[in-house]
Amino acid sequence: MDVQEKLTFDVLSLQPNLLMAALNAAANSILITDELTPGAPIIYCNRAFEALTGYTSADVMGRNCRFLQGKNTTQDARIIIQETIANGSDCLVELKNYRKDGSWFWNELYLSPIRNIHGIVTNYVGIQNDITARKQQVLTLKTQLDQSRKLQNLKDEFISVASHELKTPLTTLKASLQLLAKLKNDLASRMLPLLIDQSVKSMEKISVVVNDLLTFTRVNEGQLQLSKSLFKIADMVNSHCDYIADGGKYEVIIQDDTDLEIHADEGRLGQVIVNLVNNAMRYSPKSMVIRVLIERERGGAKVSVSDDGPGIAAERIPHLFERYYRASHAGTHHSGLGLGLYISSEIVKRHEGQIGVNTELGVGSTFWFTLPQDFAANSKLSQKLTVAG
Repeated sequence: MDVQEKLTFDVLSLQPNLLMAALNAAANSILITDELTPGAPIIYCNRAFEALTGYTSADVMGRNCRFLQGKNTTQDARIIIQETIANGSDCLVELKNYRKDGSWFWNELYLSPIRNIHGIVTNYVGIQNDITARKQQVLTLKTQLDQSRKLQNLKDEFISVASHELKTPLTTLKASLQLLAKLKNDLASRMLPLLIDQSVKSMEKISVVVNDLLTFTRVNEGQLQLSKSLFKIADMVNSHCDYIADGGKYEVIIQDDTDLEIHADEGRLGQVIVNLVNNAMRYSPKSMVIRVLIERERGGAKVSVSDDGPGIAAERIPHLFERYYRASHAGTHHSGLGLGLYISSEIVKRHEGQIGVNTELGVGSTFWFTLPQDFAANSKLSQKLTVAG
């Protein structure tokens, strides 16, 4: 025995109360086990252990430490502890432990062996720290980082899509204007009406993209303002269906309460109709008829846009109204910014309404929104509108 070991031995032999006082004063939870007795029972725990776990010294004496573990304690941590004890070494692990009341905490456990003068491990000291708050902070930061990376990826994709959506009609518009410039002195040319129509359609596409971008910015900045007036919902649908005309290919039928009036923002709700009808045309190209149903519901109005397209898969439905989300059907991606349904949802919410979808694969989809407002007129009529190019 060297001088240091002898000094330590003498101090502990002569003043055993000094050791107990020191261990009980420690802020860390401390356990000591007897490795020479089968089952390696606990022979000591300090007050910090009792405060951390809710178990008293009488509760734990003679028991193996494994009773602190539970079904959510990772197998990896258990294996490390077993190998450490088998090898007579030390280790630092993180594992879930359980208090007497059944609640759990993240335990940072440091195990260290105590050897006798012959080098035999007689005891293990376990020092425990409750790191639940730290683990939660790490988990929160990781989640925020993952969300930030996901959002950044979505933004990058969105910028790429927006650039493409603007570039295509701008290129067409530029070509049309260049040809018009060459034909400016030939007013009788048959190309003039075609070029003018093409220019108008290109400008309409650009306007839709720019309008969505501006609305999206206002929504994100909390600056989406409403300018309310009294108008007929059917008239609003008619005017905005003219705006999204698609060469007479689609027929939009307005049904039921065509005289129903509402006090709301006609322009903003027109954006909703444009998005829903445009969405129906984009994702159901074989459905030549799009139905717009206007109903009085619970003192308010319900507007539904239905198609006979392929429907939407169940796993996609929860994401339809998220920003940047662009759905696909049969593995085919469609044009668009992925903002239409998100913007529509925000506009409806600003009107204190609700928006949703009913869909069935192979049958079709119905997007609807409700508006909790009072009305000035009500009649049961039907009206057919053919969208002309």
